Amino acid sequence: MAERASIWQELGDTPAQTPGVGQGTGGVTRRWVSIGALVIVMAGVLGASAQIDERRSTLTLIVHVDGFENAAGAAGIGVWDAARGFPDEIEHAVATTYATIQDGVAMARFDQLEPGTYAITVYHDRNGNRRFDKNWLGLPREAWGVSNNVRPRLRAPRFDEAKLELEADEQQVEIRVH
Repeated sequence: MAERASIWQELGDTPAQTPGVGQGTGGVTRRWVSIGALVIVMAGVLGASAQIDERRSTLTLIVHVDGFENAAGAAGIGVWDAARGFPDEIEHAVATTYATIQDGVAMARFDQLEPGTYAITVYHDRNGNRRFDKNWLGLPREAWGVSNNVRPRLRAPRFDEAKLELEADEQQVEIRVH
């Protein structure tokens, strides 16, 4: 029993501190029972939240772009969920890709997006520098387009003009570059 008492003392519980427990029960204390119950409850909560996350619907967005004059370079495509940086500062887009252009058309697929409000930008990166090139006046040197095919004169399109409400499952958006 002396050896068992030293283990209890290391754990900070002695059979004497927990009356009625430890004698004839293999030395199980209320603390360990409580900890075990807490672990079981937390495992159940975490398991339930994982199931909820698995059931959360996601969105697959397929972007179809036409109007490219040639197949040089690639189509730079960005998906935005807010106006910040739209449409130029691509680092603020939630997803980007560079798609191959073939026969004047490019296609891109974005998986695992959450349903919500998005806007899409496209530009023809003819020289492959992964930048939307502009002249010294700030006007585009490369063909471009945005969702809703918004084309304002003498200014860049705004997020609220190009935004789309996208539901779960698969959604397709068509954009024309000029």
